[in-house]
Amino acid sequence: MALELSTAPSLTSPIAAAWLYMSDNQDYNTIPSEWSAINFKIVDLLFVAPAGLQSDGTFGLYQSAKTGPLADRFKWVVQTARSQNPSIKIIVSQWWGSAATIWGYDLSTLQDSQAIEKYTDSVQAFVKTWLSVSGGIDGYDIDYEDGNVVANAPKILAQVRSKLDALSKDLEGRPFYVTVSPAQVAYLHQAVPSLNYVNMQTYAGGYNLTPQRFLHMGLRPQQLLYGICPETDCMTRSVAQVEQEYESNRLAGIHLYRLNSGNYMQELQVQKEIYTFLHPGSQ
Repeated sequence: MALELSTAPSLTSPIAAAWLYMSDNQDYNTIPSEWSAINFKIVDLLFVAPAGLQSDGTFGLYQSAKTGPLADRFKWVVQTARSQNPSIKIIVSQWWGSAATIWGYDLSTLQDSQAIEKYTDSVQAFVKTWLSVSGGIDGYDIDYEDGNVVANAPKILAQVRSKLDALSKDLEGRPFYVTVSPAQVAYLHQAVPSLNYVNMQTYAGGYNLTPQRFLHMGLRPQQLLYGICPETDCMTRSVAQVEQEYESNRLAGIHLYRLNSGNYMQELQVQKEIYTFLHPGSQ
């Protein structure tokens, strides 16, 4: 029997999603020149990372005297993506592992209910704060691997879901989305009611994941995005194989990791191919 799922409205399918990772270098006062090549018009749903748990116990974007504020790059992404594509949805991702001088900490640091409450309150506050920047952001994601695979993950996701739903109510129904991007599946079955979408990491460490693993948890095909990773040396299926998986399983869409590595020209070409496949006649 399927679990009762979140009632937040679905995005229009099919979804061509993609990732942008902001911390290849830590000179956060600058915008890498190659980012200017990104065409956000071929992205329906953009995931932006890394955000994380900060040293004060809140969710946010790292800054220090040495690096400058990562928020500068995040602001550039939100403003540029929305200027190119006003209908794009943007979701910020809690990153995996811990990098105290790059972006912050993972969820394993949250050891008790008080810490979890403080963290999830700050997720809501973060989303609310960014509403004033080019229409703001549209939700929260967990990069579900390594130190983010914790027994408290369902509790964290349930609280984030509840607090973003409350914010939505305050904003006359503006929807906010809660997603996970798993390379592992431990504990996730308990989080199903909180989730709008799952970005299956069907590449690299999650290469052997299948849609059936998530369907058996009670998720619907229309909540699943199949992953592809044209980043250099990333173990992934071909574009044709990924498109076949999408069609045969009747999924919500495809997500690409990522748009801006050293292999960004190939990544952008793959994103264009996928977007054209999902939205024929759009280019």
